[in-house]
Amino acid sequence: MTEHAVRVRVRYGETDQMGVVYHPNYFLYFETGRTELLREAGLAYSELEKSGIFLVVTEASCTYRSAARYDEELQVRTRVDHVGKATVGFSYRVLGPSGALLAEGRTVLASVDAGKRPVRLPRAVAEALAPRADRGGPSSR
Repeated sequence: MTEHAVRVRVRYGETDQMGVVYHPNYFLYFETGRTELLREAGLAYSELEKSGIFLVVTEASCTYRSAARYDEELQVRTRVDHVGKATVGFSYRVLGPSGALLAEGRTVLASVDAGKRPVRLPRAVAEALAPRADRGGPSSR
């Protein structure tokens, strides 16, 4: 699997008075995509945290292309762009009901311990994600 897709429905509380998704909520959609990609790879965030490894966002960006609206079903496509010694980079594309690109983004997460000190990604995490990183992100299409 080089890309993971998950569907999300826009909830009323995620929109402004005009029924348009309020811009910070795209980062919540990115988090959903990232969490589900990790779960599909056999890596639940909750289990990582129980083992003392935390993945914290160190960079985040989003480019907005078109508006998503209340009650639309969106597709969030997530890829791993790179796996470093202590970081993982993800890229995202949010597609509307017709398949139109609504937003695209990127995050970088760092691996830290309970004291928030950087630590090497566990080998199992790096190996589970590495095959995805070798195939490029959404911007390579």
